[in-house]
Amino acid sequence: MRNSVFISFFWIVFALLPGTGFTQIQRGGELQNEPESSQLAKKQIKPKIGLYHLNGFGAFKDSTQLDTIQDFFHLYHPVDKNTISASYLGNYATPYIDNDFFNRETDMDFFFLQSRNAYLLTPNSVKYYDTKTPYTLLDYTQSEHRTRKNETRFNVLHTQNVNPFLNFTFRYDQARSAGQYKSQDSKNNFITLYANYNKDKLAVHGGFISNHIFNNENGGIHDDADLLREPETDFLDVNLTSAKTEFGNKYFFATGEYRFGKTVEIATNDSALDVSEPMDSIPVPVLFKPVVGILYSFEYQSNFKEYTDEEGSFNDFYAYDYYGEDYIKDSIRFRKLSNIIQLKQYENPERKTSFGKRVYIGQEFIHASSPGTDELFINNLTKRYSNVYAGGGIFRQTGSFWRWNFDGRLFLLGRNIGQTEISGMITKPLSLLHDSLSALTISGKIENRVPDYFQQEYYSKRIRWQNDLKMEQRMTVGGVLKFPSRKFELSANYAIINNFIYNDTLAVPAQYSGQLLVFSAYADKDFQWRSFHLRTRLLWQKASNENVLHLPDFSTYLSGYYKFVISKVMFTQLGLDVRYNSRYYADAYFPATGMFYLQNTEKIGNFPYMDAYASLRLKRTRVFFKLINFGTEFVKREYFTTPGYPMNRMTFRLGVAWAFYD
Repeated sequence: MRNSVFISFFWIVFALLPGTGFTQIQRGGELQNEPESSQLAKKQIKPKIGLYHLNGFGAFKDSTQLDTIQDFFHLYHPVDKNTISASYLGNYATPYIDNDFFNRETDMDFFFLQSRNAYLLTPNSVKYYDTKTPYTLLDYTQSEHRTRKNETRFNVLHTQNVNPFLNFTFRYDQARSAGQYKSQDSKNNFITLYANYNKDKLAVHGGFISNHIFNNENGGIHDDADLLREPETDFLDVNLTSAKTEFGNKYFFATGEYRFGKTVEIATNDSALDVSEPMDSIPVPVLFKPVVGILYSFEYQSNFKEYTDEEGSFNDFYAYDYYGEDYIKDSIRFRKLSNIIQLKQYENPERKTSFGKRVYIGQEFIHASSPGTDELFINNLTKRYSNVYAGGGIFRQTGSFWRWNFDGRLFLLGRNIGQTEISGMITKPLSLLHDSLSALTISGKIENRVPDYFQQEYYSKRIRWQNDLKMEQRMTVGGVLKFPSRKFELSANYAIINNFIYNDTLAVPAQYSGQLLVFSAYADKDFQWRSFHLRTRLLWQKASNENVLHLPDFSTYLSGYYKFVISKVMFTQLGLDVRYNSRYYADAYFPATGMFYLQNTEKIGNFPYMDAYASLRLKRTRVFFKLINFGTEFVKREYFTTPGYPMNRMTFRLGVAWAFYD
């Protein structure tokens, strides 16, 4: 049955390819295979897609690029897209932790979802569109092997403008993986509908997001399991067979801005005007220049986590059962409502000394609940609290000399009173190595962080804690030097942390009272010789106290590929990816909380993780074929990135993406 569906899918692919080719717009805006008279009769609209995202509570709109290129299209896994090296459980939609310390920042407010951030969509990660023609993207990946368990992903994106100012976007992503090992299957999906309206004086962005994740928790393979000698993963024993985790997450969000400003006429070249029209009938082009904006941002989020455990009171994996055999489900809730009012003064790009300013005040209400209480162990522990904060900043985003942004926030009332966040960034265009586009960016941040509520206290069936953690103090400084035309980047980061909070060897949040120093250096270079490319990403990092923070000293990602064209239309890449990190005490995983924690018994690493792939692009259709972790066929090593959780053995993946935008 599965093979018949698979074959049917490919018939659909090849049936669609000619249709997409027929409607492809070529240079000059003409359609292929149409009579000249038909071309003249039709009004051609050239496809154009603008893409941007918001930050600063809606104060800034940063442009970005649509992902339509062929390079690295085969990196379909969300964790692989954003990391050089990561520790995760080997299966799609399972928890992970980035091995680059400075990439561990997350925008997830719900503490227990932070280890799954890459699979989720949040208001901060939404990308807004502005299209002249409707744009649709279908993205499908599939594993297919008669001796391997199946993994399927299917994503849909559709966006279009109702008029020049109003856009609607719909996106649906789903994934399902059976896993190669027992009790490892997972499901992951999100759905969103959002809109953006942009006109001179008014801009509104808002929508709805729903995320859902399901994981069977197997606790890793049993200590007695012989991973190297057992040819079939189904025969390897695992620690847990009756445990599972389910997450649900919903967002309602909106940001609106009303601008005050002036409308000015744009100077034009008279010779460019159509002299066949009377001069008084030609409209004079005008431009609205905002001076002051008033913004309001709203967000409501609702999260839940349910850990179902029917493993019995005591077993080899869990040492405690605080609620008894009749209690099988830990249920956690986290809800947050936030409102922010902001006043923004725009910079004047025509004046070199002009800069923008903004101030804001915000309030948030939080309702959190744990499975039980320290005294009764039967009723949910509920915590309600609120915070009031104020902040502001100054910025310069235009001009060719330099750009900068400084921002700060202070919590004035509530549970997090005294928490401060100060950040700054300066970008200076340079001309180095004969690259006129090169630039140096220096950034810094000073933070006094109040511990998360769930780091302070938590009571569940398998683990509990009650802490009195102090405020964590961090100072981070970083620099990035980019050479775009040479495809070269260098960066370094340095952090000083007091009262560092981490999960100790008992999987319980703990605090280091001393000072922790962390340093990293990073290089990214794309070497090219004729049609050969070698993408090299290198990371070195070091922590001053390895008793509280374990990091691999060295990590790398190498991608070598050869590019060529078949029959002048089929753009082709053949490549090999290699990921590697040095041996270190990789963090272990605790299923009952879904969090990673320190372990000092098993070192992991010092082996290559290799993928081979072929990537094709025909007009607007992209296809990849990929052999994942083929090194397991000849490198006799236990492929772990997390203790007890082996990576998938060699398996085959294929992926197809269609784009329609005319």
